[in-house]
Amino acid sequence: MENIRGYFLVVLSLLLLYGCNEDEKQPISSTNDTEKISSDKETEKELLALSEEIYSLLKEASYEKVAEKVDPEHGVTFAFYADFGNPDGYGGEYVNLSKKEISEKNNTKYLWGMDESEKEFELTLHEYVQQMLIQRWGKEEVNYSITTFNEPAENFAGVFNTIHEYYPDAKYVEYYSPGETEHLFQSLRFIYQERDGEWYLIGIARDVATL
Repeated sequence: MENIRGYFLVVLSLLLLYGCNEDEKQPISSTNDTEKISSDKETEKELLALSEEIYSLLKEASYEKVAEKVDPEHGVTFAFYADFGNPDGYGGEYVNLSKKEISEKNNTKYLWGMDESEKEFELTLHEYVQQMLIQRWGKEEVNYSITTFNEPAENFAGVFNTIHEYYPDAKYVEYYSPGETEHLFQSLRFIYQERDGEWYLIGIARDVATL
């Protein structure tokens, strides 16, 4: 009897020990996950509203007010194609403008990029915004009918979206127009990075089919 009793005591001890270990494996609380989801949603809501405001200001040519949203140290970088941050820009070197350069009446002509025929697009900031961002290649105003957050509406073969490759902590809002045909699509991406608890505009990239 003593042997049987001892056997059951050993088994009971093992069961209790196993049960405790299993309990240790269970998550203590999901509070942190809930808070993160809530924070992400707030960020999304904030940046969607901020992008809508910036787009309206660009259409109105209110560059002084746009400058208020721009990162004070980084300025804002304009990418002629989707490969924002890539040191070997597909359309040539990027144009980076400081808050001051955006806010002042700026008639300087910059080389924003070139198409596949190597045609260069040398324009002022205002001309670039109106002809390449608000319009499609300076021909007609773009109807951006779809808005996405931190992901593209479509993935097209061609020049790849490299925002998160070079700016992993950045977030972006995309305005997308499918166009009448696949090659007439156009996307406009407002790219943000956080500094001292505030989100600032660091880039504007356009995604179009190369000509």
